Amino acid sequence: MSEQVGQGTADPFAESPGFFFTGAQRQHQLDTLGHLVAFGDMVLAVTGEPGAGKSRLLAELARNASHLLSVQRLRAEGLSDASSLPGMLSRLSGQALVGMAPTEAARAFFQWSVGQAERDRRWVLVLDDADALGDDVLEALVDGFAASDTGRAAVPVLAGTEGLTRRSPLTDPARSAIVHEAVLPPLQEEDVRHFIHASFDHVGEDATPLLTDSVVRRVQQQSGGNLRAIRTVAPGILSGRGAPEPNPRHAASSRSPVAGPRRFPWRLWAGVALLALGVSVILVSLQYGGGGNPEPVTEKEMATEAAFDEVKRAREVIAETEQAGQPKGVSEGRIRREPLLDVAPIMVPVRETSPETEPGPEPDTDSADAEAVADTDGQGGKEGFSPRNPDRFREAQWYREQARGAFTLQLLGSFNESTALEFMEEYDVGDAVYTRTRHQGEPWFIVVHGTYPDRGAAREAIDSLPERVRAMGPWPRAYEDL
Repeated sequence: MSEQVGQGTADPFAESPGFFFTGAQRQHQLDTLGHLVAFGDMVLAVTGEPGAGKSRLLAELARNASHLLSVQRLRAEGLSDASSLPGMLSRLSGQALVGMAPTEAARAFFQWSVGQAERDRRWVLVLDDADALGDDVLEALVDGFAASDTGRAAVPVLAGTEGLTRRSPLTDPARSAIVHEAVLPPLQEEDVRHFIHASFDHVGEDATPLLTDSVVRRVQQQSGGNLRAIRTVAPGILSGRGAPEPNPRHAASSRSPVAGPRRFPWRLWAGVALLALGVSVILVSLQYGGGGNPEPVTEKEMATEAAFDEVKRAREVIAETEQAGQPKGVSEGRIRREPLLDVAPIMVPVRETSPETEPGPEPDTDSADAEAVADTDGQGGKEGFSPRNPDRFREAQWYREQARGAFTLQLLGSFNESTALEFMEEYDVGDAVYTRTRHQGEPWFIVVHGTYPDRGAAREAIDSLPERVRAMGPWPRAYEDL
């Protein structure tokens, strides 16, 4: 396939564990989920049509979180019957749960996981293809989680189709209140262009000559914006537009008898060109070298000169890229090339407090997040941070001045300030503002909207947000929890 689409030997559309597509809200959802598995108090549901990239997103989430949390990947198909749930949870925790009712076993497991978090190991339960879970299994998992300390208990992460969150166990008001849905939408035309560019970049090729507007439109229409379908239909469409060089074996078999001898004039012209080149070299050497023998140009010198030209061109390309700036959108253009870690049970201590924090009892989630804000406040001067949009930036002191117990709506969380600014500019949500905290030891930018007296009022306010913003899954956050 690569001989048809590109000039290299690698297939740009082959599944690669080192490549994660960041466009079409994927990076935004990954950043948000990464924050919620560490500090959140909700069940997480990743939804999208088959082939939308849910499994790849979960793998990237597990890879990112593995150095902080204990990530456990479970087989959803083995939990279609609730009777199998106690046994699986028993094997995970080492507790004697076999023979217990599913809900009772789930409650005991999540209570046990709270103790694990208090010893610096919060757990994450990843269930891909969660559509295979029985309704009674979903009920037991959500109810068991809700009955525990949700800020420290193991976080269930469910992935399935759009119908997952519409199933009766998750539409019940009491359960839906603690479920956060991350939707992976189909790719639009610009997203398709971004994906193909990123796929080619990952294998060291350039897709620009192939991506005309009509080609991108055809790929989007035939695939429906589905990542798996794009990988299937794009090679054929790009091959037709790319006018690739024919395979010599196939070309020879299809050439007519009359066409065969026509190759000779090309060889003749090639010989003439080489002869002319040799004559020109001799003339130049006679002109500049005097009567002495001309020094032959070695293959090593020619290779060095060619390499210098390649370095010069590479520098020009880098300069052009820097002048062009980052593409408009949420964290577009970023390609993760690190090797994917095996998503197996991992036990690694988690440190949510700053290294400068004095030793003492492990703080709860609220105080840990509050210390993160304070840490940002204290380090701002050291790092010389200056917000790019001061009118919409809020210091930690502003949050401390809010009424105790008040809530806001978090719209976005990202490691990049530019992502927060682009989000506010593109979606223009009234009085949305942003602040800077720390997450995993790095600056973390949060976009929030509104102030509400309690969590219920904040949830009701979600319905008044623009539809595009609601689709991105905003959720209530206590000011003390920021």
